[in-house]
Amino acid sequence: MDCRLPAQPPLPSGLYTCTAQGIWKNELVGEKMPRCLPVCGKPVHPVEQRQRIIGGLKAKLGNFPWQAYTNIHGPGGGALLGDRWILTAAQGSPNLDVFLGHINVEDITKLSNHPVRRVIIHPDYRQEESHNFEGDIALLELENSVTLGPNLLPICLPDNETLYDPGLMGYVSGFGIMEERISHNLRFVRLPVAKREICERWLRQKNRNDVFSENMFCAGNPATRQDSCQGDSGGVFAVSDKKNDRWVATGIVSWGIGCGEGYGFYTNVLKYVDWIKKVMEVED
Repeated sequence: MDCRLPAQPPLPSGLYTCTAQGIWKNELVGEKMPRCLPVCGKPVHPVEQRQRIIGGLKAKLGNFPWQAYTNIHGPGGGALLGDRWILTAAQGSPNLDVFLGHINVEDITKLSNHPVRRVIIHPDYRQEESHNFEGDIALLELENSVTLGPNLLPICLPDNETLYDPGLMGYVSGFGIMEERISHNLRFVRLPVAKREICERWLRQKNRNDVFSENMFCAGNPATRQDSCQGDSGGVFAVSDKKNDRWVATGIVSWGIGCGEGYGFYTNVLKYVDWIKKVMEVED
């Protein structure tokens, strides 16, 4: 496993290797903390970016190795961070079943269910306010670290505003609704980040009073009828960060009006990176 060791005082001589359990091990002195965390955003089989996608395509194994499938009040999504955290939406996140490592619903649910140890919902989220998805972000800490491989790898967190430039293409993957029914296979669409003013104008034309705050962004193009849908909620908007050669979760599928009828609205992950890191650092 490719790992990065955080800066720390000089260690005893000898080679340190990262075990599958996420521990640095040295033949001379045994196990040594800190935890070894996997490098993120490096799929072994990245999605082909030349494709023009109409209404979504089936994903291949390894295209979106961070994809989580959740199921309680219907299907939802999420993304693996590190080796024991799931990034998802706050809506519907308590008491989840979490499945990882495959692109077919039947196959993924046959793999082991990953029990959730803790659910941390952002304090700004207000479940009772139906037109307000502010703070629609949650972290699920898994009971156990997962064993990583070509079909199960984490995605990176964003670190700069350029990943949100209008026109930048991102990928949304999920087991969501496709032609009025749940898809049994992981599918994906390629969507452009849209200009905020255009989405604000579109909402006004629809006479909507939904909150579209600075902690959200919108994506899509009404002309293509491509969108994320209800069953994709909690999945991520993944962007290829060419400069750093890695994939980044810039957004979380949050809300929209209908399916494929206009723009989709996403939690802006960059606005919550400090909160995410703080939660993940706390050992409970």
